[in-house]
Amino acid sequence: MERPDDSSLINRIMMDNEYFEDYVVTNIIEEIVDLRLDKAIKEVGVCGCKRCRADMLAYALNHLPPKYVVSIKGDVYSRLSTYSNQKQAELTVAITEAVKTVGKNPSHPEGHPITENK
Repeated sequence: MERPDDSSLINRIMMDNEYFEDYVVTNIIEEIVDLRLDKAIKEVGVCGCKRCRADMLAYALNHLPPKYVVSIKGDVYSRLSTYSNQKQAELTVAITEAVKTVGKNPSHPEGHPITENK
């Protein structure tokens, strides 16, 4: 049996979507902020409508450095606990600042939360 050369093997692997479909590149900081945001919104007691939540997420992420990881789909959450206490504190500060800032200056009129995508 003839052994394929490296270039044809690489091409075959690259064409085989099943090989790559289970791997995702994810900003783990976004995952952590997204997971912790609702708790912070409740603790601070501000609007948590879809628009305000999206603004808070964007605000926090713009104040934190990204951290991209490659993982198998669904496995990202197992890496969340690997962050040091210092990094966890930085995340908490950024999330709290985002919630307070957007909560004081929502993108909608007072008392008119945005509950649907328009």
